[in-house]
Amino acid sequence: MPSKSREVRIEQRRVLEKKLETRLAKLAAEGISKEKILKDALVKNLKSKIKETNARIAAVDKNEQKIQDLKAAKVQKQEQAKAGKAKEAAPEKEAKPKKKAAADGAKKADKKKDDAKAK
Repeated sequence: MPSKSREVRIEQRRVLEKKLETRLAKLAAEGISKEKILKDALVKNLKSKIKETNARIAAVDKNEQKIQDLKAAKVQKQEQAKAGKAKEAAPEKEAKPKKKAAADGAKKADKKKDDAKAK
């Protein structure tokens, strides 16, 4: 299972870069041309692994940023809910009579239906 830790990935990248430097120095010491060095299988492999590691580090950073944004949004939503509850406390008393009026209207409508059925 691959590591999801940023620090571990950075260490992996550092090790891969060191291996790449060592390989490039060895090939250069042997007098191989730069074109052939770039075509070397081990050099290509190390470069691709470094590229993958960089992509994973970027993905971890993006995920951490997303988590922080979600936490900030959650805190903000909770604060709004608390502020909303304080504002709703006073209007609730006014809202109850409106509910009664609506309930009375519903009772009257039921009586009209009953009267229509009786006839």
